[in-house]
Amino acid sequence: MVRGNLAEELLKLREEEGISFQEAGARSGIARSTISQVVNQGLRLKPNQEESLWRVIEEVRGVKERLDTAPVPPVPTGYKTEIELYETAEFREAMGWCSYVYSKRKMGVLVGHPGSGKTTILRHFAEAQPGVLYVEAWHTMRIGDLLRSIGEAIGVSLKGTNYQNTQALIAGLRDRGDLLIAIDEAEYLCRNNVDKFEVLRKIWDNTGTPIILCGTPAVERLLTVGRHGENLAQLYRRKVELKLNGIGQAEARRILQEYRVEADAAAALAAIAADVKHGGMGTFVEILELCLEAAEGGPITAEILKSAKKYKLMY
Repeated sequence: MVRGNLAEELLKLREEEGISFQEAGARSGIARSTISQVVNQGLRLKPNQEESLWRVIEEVRGVKERLDTAPVPPVPTGYKTEIELYETAEFREAMGWCSYVYSKRKMGVLVGHPGSGKTTILRHFAEAQPGVLYVEAWHTMRIGDLLRSIGEAIGVSLKGTNYQNTQALIAGLRDRGDLLIAIDEAEYLCRNNVDKFEVLRKIWDNTGTPIILCGTPAVERLLTVGRHGENLAQLYRRKVELKLNGIGQAEARRILQEYRVEADAAAALAAIAADVKHGGMGTFVEILELCLEAAEGGPITAEILKSAKKYKLMY
């Protein structure tokens, strides 16, 4: 490929090919923060660093071209050719658990590794159940940001101190029996202290509004011992918890029976789906989608899977 502007190509790699700066950094040996500075601040790199990044760009683009130009076999009937929502046994259990938290007005904690389907479950429940206030936590979120996110969702304007805003939210929620507050990526609520968890506990204590905290196993650790040994016993004893263990290989194989996948590729894809510590179903869906695009209705072979894994920088 013709080499152009490195920053522009790195941005295209992220926006068009779905390769994050972190993934590019893992492949090139260059820190994600450095790559971000190249793209956003025009940082100049040493020649050997630039060459490492260009190799990643060219390799990913080369794999994509081979995937795009794969031979197109005739499309058989009876097989799915597009990704659909998988209502696994664990998904159905989690949806029932969310309904229980909502109806019984509990404080729930949904825990799972990245890629286990936590966000999919929470968003699907929010779509299916009116009154769910979905809030995505951010690493930089302060107490005021959290309170305003909830206030905006219920139409309460917040302009005072954190205490005043908390009291205003409590007043606005006290007579609302139709709501549930769902906080995704909840581990980000504990940047420096556990104050945001305590505010949510106060809201729940004073209104009975059900709350779901959704996050990685870090959330469970934070609720057990805090960030610096704080006592969260009052919150911890109130919670009901559901841990997602991920899909097993047998269930993944049953899903793959609906697609045209050769036996060795199906075995490898099932292993990816069951590997919860390395993306689980999230990685499985991404890889399967790439394979379906490359196969274009034909069988997903081990070679197609190998190219898809390489494209996603899975070695």
